[in-house]
Amino acid sequence: MKKIVTRFAPSPTGYLHIWSLRTVLFNFLFTRKNHWRFLLRIEDTDRTRYVEGSIENMIGILKQVWLEPDEWPNNPWEVWPYLQSERLDIYQKYITELLEKDMAYRCFCSTERLEELRKEQTELWLPTKYDKKCRYLTKEEIQEKINAWETYTIRLKVPDNQTVEFVDEVRGKISINTKEVDDQVLMKTDGFPTYHFAVVIDDHLMWVTDIIRWDEWIPSTPKHILLYDAFGWEAPNYSHVPPLVWADRKKLSKRTGDVAVEKYLEKWYLTESLMNFLALLWWNPKTTEEFFTMDELIKRFELKNIQRAGAYFDIERLDFFNSHYLKTLDSEYLYSKFREYLKKYDKEFDEKISSFDEEYNKKIFFELKTRIRYFWEFKNFVSFFYDEPKLLQKDILMNKKMKIDDLETVKKWFEIALDILNSRNSDFLSVDEIKNIFMEKILENNMKNGQVLWPVRCALSWEEYSPGALELIYILWVEESKKRIQNNLNNLA
Repeated sequence: MKKIVTRFAPSPTGYLHIWSLRTVLFNFLFTRKNHWRFLLRIEDTDRTRYVEGSIENMIGILKQVWLEPDEWPNNPWEVWPYLQSERLDIYQKYITELLEKDMAYRCFCSTERLEELRKEQTELWLPTKYDKKCRYLTKEEIQEKINAWETYTIRLKVPDNQTVEFVDEVRGKISINTKEVDDQVLMKTDGFPTYHFAVVIDDHLMWVTDIIRWDEWIPSTPKHILLYDAFGWEAPNYSHVPPLVWADRKKLSKRTGDVAVEKYLEKWYLTESLMNFLALLWWNPKTTEEFFTMDELIKRFELKNIQRAGAYFDIERLDFFNSHYLKTLDSEYLYSKFREYLKKYDKEFDEKISSFDEEYNKKIFFELKTRIRYFWEFKNFVSFFYDEPKLLQKDILMNKKMKIDDLETVKKWFEIALDILNSRNSDFLSVDEIKNIFMEKILENNMKNGQVLWPVRCALSWEEYSPGALELIYILWVEESKKRIQNNLNNLA
């Protein structure tokens, strides 16, 4: 069986983009499906764009969303340098080889000349390409410029009028004539390689067999294949996946919405929902099923089932997945994840609820998890569980829909609720136990459920919107429930 090696090779320029996470996910699924290696390599040769701490942040996020690479920078068993800036001697070796084979050449053109050339081509509606001026310098002219300490880049000598073909695993056969391919810069004046050169050297030396990346890299693929041919190396398999846009078809960017993965983690989207949602944006599982665990995604994933058309990043769709997993995942597991999120993203609230009994916190969470779409909504519904009880405004107790028109009826039901609670020597074991007792009393008094449970619920939560009265009694326990109801009954006296 072929040993599959894939990689993710971002630049350390800040945050991990949500569409980059999609790319990582596909690489990860494909590698795991084939039981081999997925590695993280950092393209940091453009030092002007380097952001301190971005590498560590990126690795942390990948681990948090279950996409931990098999190899990454500074891992305990580091096989080779994973930062391009630590591989400069390697690139020098291979650029020298290309020069000696006359497959590359030194370009002494100044930045000013190149900018003027680009301006002229743009004004004439021509493709912006290097005009190959330095490609035809004689050895004597080259040596003269070197002796004069003129700076230079090194460019690939692209063959004239040849067809470069490759089979894209997603898009099929692609052919590009070298007339459309620029004599790309391989080595900059500062001795650092460009992306196009370093990526080919690194992929070859790290045994990368398959490259899955955005389709905006299709025009660059012939440049890379020409380099593989120049060295006599076998090129990897390429798969170019379609773009990601918002539902209004605008490209994902900082100007149009949140694009950093960490923003979605800060909003407390579950990893299960984020991975499930991203996978189904481009990939067709060939089934009507919508919900897949990571193991199921790995088992079903096939490159051939990636769709060619672009996909819409629909936040409402992501919310749908998140709500589903909050309702269906194991409650104890969700609670542990909830506390993890709190410790990372809301330490103040985490400290607040930590002062309460853990079983009490769990009962509240288990009751509310089916009512929320994200973890962060939780604290919007629980002030009455963690703050000092308040006295209700009397008008809240009136409810025309429930046919509660006078405070005497409210007082009556406060008293009956207190009688029920005072008869208890211990807390209730379940909501059903509470329900049975209250329903019996409601029938005895020929009342409707809402006429009884509305004022009791309001007294317990001091708000119009909250879990039901019976659920509140179960969570608050008997003594706290009695205290709150009694305080509001006294307030009506």
